[in-house]
Amino acid sequence: MSSLSPRVGVVIRTKDRPGFVTRALRSVMDQTYPGWRVMLVNDGGDQPALEAAIAADGLAPLFASDAMQALHLPASIGRSDAFNLGAQTLDTEFVCCLDDDDTWAPGFLEALLDLHDRTLPLAPDLGGVAALVTAVREDLVTLDGTETLITLGEDELSHAFRRTDFFLNPIAYATYRHDLYPVQWMLNRQAVLAAGGFPSAFNVMEDRAFMTLFLQRWRVAILDQKLAFHHRRTRRKGDTQQSIVLNTLDNPSYDWRLFSDLAKIPLNSLPDDEGDGASTSERAGALLRATAATIIKELNDETSGLWHKINGETATLKARLEALDARVGGVAAVPEAATPPEAQVWSLWTELGAQDAGFGLGVDTPFLSRLSLSMADAQPGLMMHASQAQNRMVVQIPCTHDWAALELSLDGLVKRGHGLRCELIVSHPTGYLFETALSVTQRDRRGRVSQALEVGHVHSCPPGGSVRVVRDFPVEAFERDARCKFSVALPRQASDFRLILHDLVVSLL
Repeated sequence: MSSLSPRVGVVIRTKDRPGFVTRALRSVMDQTYPGWRVMLVNDGGDQPALEAAIAADGLAPLFASDAMQALHLPASIGRSDAFNLGAQTLDTEFVCCLDDDDTWAPGFLEALLDLHDRTLPLAPDLGGVAALVTAVREDLVTLDGTETLITLGEDELSHAFRRTDFFLNPIAYATYRHDLYPVQWMLNRQAVLAAGGFPSAFNVMEDRAFMTLFLQRWRVAILDQKLAFHHRRTRRKGDTQQSIVLNTLDNPSYDWRLFSDLAKIPLNSLPDDEGDGASTSERAGALLRATAATIIKELNDETSGLWHKINGETATLKARLEALDARVGGVAAVPEAATPPEAQVWSLWTELGAQDAGFGLGVDTPFLSRLSLSMADAQPGLMMHASQAQNRMVVQIPCTHDWAALELSLDGLVKRGHGLRCELIVSHPTGYLFETALSVTQRDRRGRVSQALEVGHVHSCPPGGSVRVVRDFPVEAFERDARCKFSVALPRQASDFRLILHDLVVSLL
């Protein structure tokens, strides 16, 4: 932290999740904007365990300064009031709600402050700003006796999270057609308090109930950049006990119907929350907004049901056609890359061009600018042929021995504040298992070089079929002095092996 007077306060509410909260705290520490202050609200959780985790991660000195402050509550006051208490205790211009299991890209605060300061002169009723979000799927597993978070990839978000409107639309938000998670926004703190903060009675969807009211008075501008990360654990749909390691999304142990309806703009009467001094016309205007939101919600439910019906029938028809094509042609249908051309920062077919290419390969010798074959030793018969017209590249390896991998250098493709998505499509006549990972090579202070495979996933290419693999590597994976490659590790001790590649695409997250 610098001597700059903090403009941004960050409320992190936590309870008995020390393994998560240190990651969130690190996310704040990594911000390029230094003028922040953290209010960590321990909502009745185990204080010694939390303090031990903070000390083990080297964060204790920050809690001895003004940078971070911890409020240890003797008993839980609930998710909503934990945030409200943190917001009231801060004295900053803005407040953020960073849940203990979520993270930010390093440029989150700096970019949002810039957007706010540029927009405020044009929109005096600006109450806050927000960034777009990436949903990160992860799991908590035990490795060598230690619980470890493993990133599994990216979850698809609904269109409501991917809209490109400059301002968050109040009616669209009230009808779930425009959406935000708390990790995405930075709001004027006084405006948050004036709106009443999160409603105390809510233990889920409290942010939605709050934002629905907040948008009746203030605008929220949206930055068209993915700088927020909403982390989700797998197996949550089987949770019936509100496990602390799982988040609330899709969790059956919460009464979603009740709190979803409570979060709506009330329609049954003129709302009382406009304040005692509100005029009849102001209250009638609020009722009109509620009526419009209700009507649009009904239309949305009808069209959503129709869309799911059509989508399901289309998917069934497509599967039947693909199966028919496979039987007639004797080959399985190959999927296409989902990444649009305009979003790609590197692709196999753009690099190759329209001309076919074929030549012998050397171990660790680059070809097609970024590709290389990594093996324990060289051997005769390493060859490659690629044809865009045939939509396939074949790498022939006489024997994979103990290690063989096709690797794509990612150097120079990463941009500040972004991660990378690698999309791969392979096929094989007999099928095999393979692994994708991030290969990291770095040099220590003594000049010694080490190489490791990180965040590895095992995949299966079915016999006579194909598989599309999408791997997302967050920005944190590239924030170090290291060289990174996307590694496709092939089966061990395979003779006369052929890697048949139909596409390989890299895009920014």
